[in-house]
Amino acid sequence: MPRKSKKALKSQNAIASRWEQEVDRQQKQPPMSPSSSLMEVETASIIDLDYEEKENGSEGESGDENFKYKLDLPMIGDLFEICKSTCGSRKLSVLIYTLLRYLNFTWRQADEVLKSIGAYRCENAHKWAEVFMSGNIETFQEEGRGGKHHETFYYVFPELEIEAKLFAIESCSRKSADFTVINLANFIDKEFYKLTQTSKLDTVLIRSVESCRLDLRRWGAKFEPNSQRPYFEGHERQDVIVHRQEFISYFLRRKNSYYTINDGDQPVWKIPSHNPSVLIFHDESTFKSGEMSTKRWTVEGKTPFFSKGRGRSYMISDFIIQHPSGPFFSLSDTEYRKAVKKFPSLSNSDEFLNYVGNSATAGINVGIEGYFDNQTILSQFERFFQLISFKQDFKGHEIVVIVDNARTHSAREYSINEFSKGIGTNCPVDSIDYVDHTGKFISISYRFTTGEYRGKTKGLLVLAKDLGVDVHPSIKLVDLRALLAQHPAFQNVSKLEILGRKYDIKVIFCPKYHCELNAIEGLWCHMKQYVRRKSDQTFPTMLQLIPESRENFKERKIHMKLFRRFWHSLDAYSQGKSYAEVLSLFFSQACESDIVAHRKITNSKLK
Repeated sequence: MPRKSKKALKSQNAIASRWEQEVDRQQKQPPMSPSSSLMEVETASIIDLDYEEKENGSEGESGDENFKYKLDLPMIGDLFEICKSTCGSRKLSVLIYTLLRYLNFTWRQADEVLKSIGAYRCENAHKWAEVFMSGNIETFQEEGRGGKHHETFYYVFPELEIEAKLFAIESCSRKSADFTVINLANFIDKEFYKLTQTSKLDTVLIRSVESCRLDLRRWGAKFEPNSQRPYFEGHERQDVIVHRQEFISYFLRRKNSYYTINDGDQPVWKIPSHNPSVLIFHDESTFKSGEMSTKRWTVEGKTPFFSKGRGRSYMISDFIIQHPSGPFFSLSDTEYRKAVKKFPSLSNSDEFLNYVGNSATAGINVGIEGYFDNQTILSQFERFFQLISFKQDFKGHEIVVIVDNARTHSAREYSINEFSKGIGTNCPVDSIDYVDHTGKFISISYRFTTGEYRGKTKGLLVLAKDLGVDVHPSIKLVDLRALLAQHPAFQNVSKLEILGRKYDIKVIFCPKYHCELNAIEGLWCHMKQYVRRKSDQTFPTMLQLIPESRENFKERKIHMKLFRRFWHSLDAYSQGKSYAEVLSLFFSQACESDIVAHRKITNSKLK
C-alpha cells in the first residue's frame, strides 16, 4: 500500500483528534433529551462532510451551486402559500427541505432532519423542488388521491383568468422590466369590480399578491435574472419592413414564373407554363473541426476524450437551385468544355479558392488561404455567371439570385463620403457611371482632360456643375454631400449587382435580419448537424464529411421542403403575419422571435 502524503496524514490526525474530543465531551455531559441527542449525532455525523460528499458523488449534489442560486425567499413564500391551501406530506417536505438548503444546511444535515420528523427524504424532496422551480406547477400539485374540493377564484370567474393571463403575457413581452406582481393584482382587482358591477369599499385586493405570484408561475412565467437572454433587433424596424414588403411583392407577383413545390406529403415540382425563371440562393458558412453534437449516449468510464476549442475552420460558399436539376449547380463535362472554350480562365486554378469540379461551389481554409471578402465573392460569382450561361436546362430562363446583406455582397463601387470638395483632392474612381431618369446610361469623367488642371480630379464642386446641379461656390462640404447624395449618380448599386447586369442576371438582396427568406440557410443547418454528429474533431475527417453531408441533403430531398417553406413564408408575410408568427408557423413551434444567427430558442409554456 503506498504511503500517505503529508496532507492526508495531517487531515486524518485532525479528524481523529476531533472525534476524541467529541467522545470525551459526551462522556462528561449528563444524559440529554432525545432532541438534544439527535442534534449531537448530526454534529458528529457531518465531520469532514465536504470530503465525503465529493467522494460519494451523491446524485442530489449535482448542480448544487446552481440549485442554491435559484433559491430565494419569494419562491419559498409561494411554496408556503400552496401548502396553506392544500397541505400534504410532499408539499411540506419540499417546503422544509428548501428552507434548510436556503439556510446552508448540507445534504446530510437536511436528510437527518427530514428523516427524524417522518417527512420525505432529501432525494425525493430535492426532485420535487426541482419540479416546482422548473415552473411545472400542475405536476407538483397533483396528489392523485381525491380529497376535499372547493371552488377556486378562477373557477367562479374563468373569463377573469383569461384576461389576467393575457395581461401578464403582454407585460412580460415588453422590453422594459417594470412589470411586477402588484401590477397584476391591481389589474385583477380593477377587472373584478368592472365584471361584477360592484364598488370597491376598502383597500384590500380581491386577490392577494401571493396568490398572483402563484398564478404567474402556473401560467409558465419565471422570475429570474434579466441577463444573458436571446435577443433580436431590427426585424420590425421601419426600413426593414419596407424592404421586406418590396421583396415579398416582387416574388409573389412573379410566382407563376418560378419552379415551385406542391403542398402534398410527397413534394412534386410545379413547372411554370410561361416566362420561366430559375431562383438561386447563395450564402457562405464556416465549419469548425472542434464542434460536436450537444448530446450523445455515454457509458460511465467509457467516455472518450474530446478536444477543447473549436479547432480549424473551413469556409464554404455555395448555391442551391430552385429547379428540378438542382439542388446544387454544376455543368456536365460537355457543357463545361464549351464554357472553358469561351472563358479560358475557368480552367485556371484559383490561388485561394478550392472549387468543386464543373461548378462554382468553393471552399477556403480560413486563416491559411484567406477569407471570403468582397473581391473573393466577386471572383466566385463571375465564374458562376460564366458557367450558368452554358447550362442547357436554363436556356430561355431568367436567372434571379438571392443573397444576404453581408458586407461581402453589398459593398458598393463608391460612396459620396469618399469624395472631397476641391480640385486635385483624392477620389475612389476615375469616372461616375449612372442611369438617369429616362433610362439612359451616362458616364462622366472625374478628372480634367484638358486645360491647366489636366489629369487632376475635379472635386464635388465642379462635378455638381457637370451633373447639372446648381450650387453656391461657398457651400460647405457636408451640405454639398447631402445635396448630391440624392442625385442618381450617387444612388449607385453594389459591385455584385453591377456584375450581374454584365451577364444579364438579376441579384436581389434578402431583407436584413430575415434568414428565413434565404432557403440556403437550411442547407447549413443540415450539413452542420450531419458533420457534428459524425465528427472525431479532426480537420481531415471534417473535410471528408462535408461532401458527404451535401449528398445526404440531396438524397433526403431537404431542398424541396426548404423551397416550399420559402413561398409559404412569403404568403404569410403578405397576409400580415409578423416575424415571430412566421417562425412559429413554418419553423416549428419550438422557435421564438428572439433568435441570433442560426440559434433555435425553445418556447416556454407562456403562450
